[in-house]
Amino acid sequence: MLKDQLEKELNIANAQIEELELTTYVVAPENTLSDIISFENASEDELNQRKLKRVYMKKRKILFFKEEMKNNISFLCHLCGKEIDLERLLIMSRARLCKTCANGS
Repeated sequence: MLKDQLEKELNIANAQIEELELTTYVVAPENTLSDIISFENASEDELNQRKLKRVYMKKRKILFFKEEMKNNISFLCHLCGKEIDLERLLIMSRARLCKTCANGS
């Protein structure tokens, strides 16, 4: 059920955010470019910052879907009536067709 999947994914996202925030150095705006470049783990930190942004985006989408469900918005395929899977919704938040119907099968 989508509601259970959303809750599970939200818990995973929160855990990832917590872990990444502990290991990611936030660069203050007043730091110069040379200060930023001189960090020992700059490339690893950059990757962590990108991961953190992706996880925050995913979390926002999950919270959006949960709110939509509270407002009785359904995530059912407009053709076959089956529930659209979470993976598809995270990629295309306004999807109105399940993967099968969208592929024309």
